[in-house]
Amino acid sequence: MWRTARRMAIVLVALALASACAPGRPQSAGVSGPAPAPPPVTAELTPKAQPAPATAAAECDPDEDNCKENVTLTSGARFTVQRNYPLAGSPAITAALVVVHGAGRNAVSTLLGMWRAARAAGADEHTLIVAPYFETEEDDPAAGVARWTDDGWKAGDDAVQPAGLSSFTVMDSLLSELADKSRWPNLKHITLAGHSAGGQFTQRYAAAGQAPSELRGVSIEFVIANPSSYLYLEPNRPTGSGNHFAIPTTSCQYNKYKYGLVGRPPYLQRLSDDQIVHTYTSRQVTYLLGDADTTPSHDFDDSCEAMLQGSSRFQRGTLYFNRIHDLFPHAPQKLVVVPAVGHNHYAIFESEQANHVLFGSSS
Repeated sequence: MWRTARRMAIVLVALALASACAPGRPQSAGVSGPAPAPPPVTAELTPKAQPAPATAAAECDPDEDNCKENVTLTSGARFTVQRNYPLAGSPAITAALVVVHGAGRNAVSTLLGMWRAARAAGADEHTLIVAPYFETEEDDPAAGVARWTDDGWKAGDDAVQPAGLSSFTVMDSLLSELADKSRWPNLKHITLAGHSAGGQFTQRYAAAGQAPSELRGVSIEFVIANPSSYLYLEPNRPTGSGNHFAIPTTSCQYNKYKYGLVGRPPYLQRLSDDQIVHTYTSRQVTYLLGDADTTPSHDFDDSCEAMLQGSSRFQRGTLYFNRIHDLFPHAPQKLVVVPAVGHNHYAIFESEQANHVLFGSSS
């Protein structure tokens, strides 16, 4: 596995050059009894015959540029991922980590950063790492490749091409692939993680993603790192020091999706408000925040809608977690703070705190 010094040098140079930015009781949304079951997940990847899995996964090699794999969706569109092991399957894999890139959409550096974290934790030999690539017109995608608007992919919007394909539907498909026991007989746990814009994607998918509710034989958790904004489940927002929440007096549409539940895109319209609240507060979620992420840099969202959530990414994440904990104290969610780390994908995912969150007792 990268046994030559030349290959390790290339990986380290790639990491060094990559951007640090992955680029009285207030009103609340109530839950009346168990939420109705969401509609079943529709598989998006084209079914195909699978060879018998090898006894060990064949690791890709960034030096050879062979970590990319293309998948074909049932719509006929193609979608690209970067991964450390082929998606054909292997009994050697016991866990999977799907990590979503930031605003710069650099899936290669996203894969390499998380791979380095897995190596440091001693988890790389049994952990499949997948970095999906949500392309936009700026990426000059090849003909037939799915593409979204620059903001749309982060929020589960439908694609520009093909019409009707939500970025969340693609994630449903990827998770369904990983839960396929004919390929991954020993894979028992999947973590979906994202930093910055990838954290926005992860947080909103955690609230409405359908596959995690449908899949069997795997546990799924979500790690949300330093997003610039959150999907609120209610119309209240923090006031003053953040110790009080109330409906703000403002002319901006602060509660419109992606900041609130009003005017959701088609994928999220499949669930009612109560179903989304129930779904989000029943899922295993970790907010992984750098306490130095306090400056308006790296595509910081300074819109009215976002500023009503707090003045910095660290404050927004802290206030959001406190609010969820206050309204839903039994929700299986936790806040993990990484000291002296700002808006840096590598620093936060390679931290000791993230090691325990992402890889458990592997280290």
